[in-house]
Amino acid sequence: MKESVEEPRISIFDFENYRDFLIKAGLPDGLYSHTSNNLQTWSKRLGYKSSSSLIMILKGQRSPSFEMLGALAEDLKMNAKEKVYFDLLIQLEKVIKKNKDPKKILEKLSKLNANQITTSLGLKEFSTISEWYFFTIKQLISTPSFIENEEWIYKRLRKKVTPSQIKNALSIMLEKKILKRGRRGELVVLKEDLITSNDVPSSAIRRHHFGMINRALEAIEEQDVKDRQISSVTMKIKDEDLESAKKSIFDFVNEFNSKYTSNDADELFQMNMQFFKHTKCVIN
Repeated sequence: MKESVEEPRISIFDFENYRDFLIKAGLPDGLYSHTSNNLQTWSKRLGYKSSSSLIMILKGQRSPSFEMLGALAEDLKMNAKEKVYFDLLIQLEKVIKKNKDPKKILEKLSKLNANQITTSLGLKEFSTISEWYFFTIKQLISTPSFIENEEWIYKRLRKKVTPSQIKNALSIMLEKKILKRGRRGELVVLKEDLITSNDVPSSAIRRHHFGMINRALEAIEEQDVKDRQISSVTMKIKDEDLESAKKSIFDFVNEFNSKYTSNDADELFQMNMQFFKHTKCVIN
């Protein structure tokens, strides 16, 4: 029986624009046209017969009403603090449009977000680091046998990512100059190593890890043991040795990568390292 992992929620505290949050949290495929079945289903779930109101909000043509705000908060399972933050982002947009001073609202947002990692990343930057297949497709492009064909990439990646996701990922990476077009129009990787800064949204990191761990779970059932290596050990570690242990893992990953990465390789592999607590302090 295949194990399941609960997908981490997208946090509104990772966004400075509530529309980016709504699109990412409510429409993972990014579709918000009149023909999107996902959008029509979402609108009905919010209690609206037509999707036109929601489309206008997502396109920036209007702001959510008080009733819409409540419906969205309930549908996306926001807690009280998240709902207040969502409302403040809406107020902030209105104040800026009217050329009024946003200082008070910004102060309130800062207090609510005091324990969160603040960021100015937009939707596309967020997607670049949160969806596992961006990194995988980027690496695949550098392999000798690569063919720029969405159906070929779909099959090459064992049908774990859809052709539309592939097309979207290539478009975003070209826009963000992770990729470029060569003299013959071929795709060229500009940034071999994508290193995230310290202010990357925590929920984006969780989503990326979620995607990669799910691929590992699938490999247990779908791949021959000769093509994978999954080992585990349960140990006792002192609190004062924890930082040193984590550094050892980090150093090992870098050394492993340097030793075995090859530009001539035609197959992609993923190595995940999981290191976490089994126990919790119990007070009698």
